[in-house]
Amino acid sequence: MKNGELIILPTDTVYGLAAKLYDKEALEKIYQLKGREQSKQIPILCAKIEDLDEIAIISDDAKKLMLAFWPGAITFVLSTTQTFYEKTGEKTIAARIPNHKLALRLIETYGVLRATSLNKSGEPPMDDMNQIINIFGSDVHEIYEQNETPSHVSSTVIDVSGEGFKMLRAGTITERDIQAVLTDK
Repeated sequence: MKNGELIILPTDTVYGLAAKLYDKEALEKIYQLKGREQSKQIPILCAKIEDLDEIAIISDDAKKLMLAFWPGAITFVLSTTQTFYEKTGEKTIAARIPNHKLALRLIETYGVLRATSLNKSGEPPMDDMNQIINIFGSDVHEIYEQNETPSHVSSTVIDVSGEGFKMLRAGTITERDIQAVLTDK
């Protein structure tokens, strides 16, 4: 994957449209292809928690939740490190480790990826390969087909950038599940 190139990859939830972490040209393409507002950040996919060392600040509670639910269908909004902020201008970043062998192999190959659900903004995520090829095929470097059974439910998203946590989007992991981990001594 060269600079400026995008890939479509499967995850344990939905297909993702992905670029290398610091590839501004490819990130711009994601915004254009999706019709996504520039104010909405593109989350990242990691292969292991240590991938976040130079990217985000992880509180003890966030780490506890990551160890309980990753790899899996939960995305954490974290405060960024000074180094990452200087490179991107982003004060927070949403991060996830997918529970999907091919996705993890691609992340290990290309490094941390910026990835968002494969769809036009405001529409449901796409999972029909013919439709994906027709709409996005000419704009991406590679399409990796699903080889595992996805949930078709977008990940739970919680904000752990401040005190405690705030549920931003419900998915298969519930607020009750999260609370149970945090209160378990």
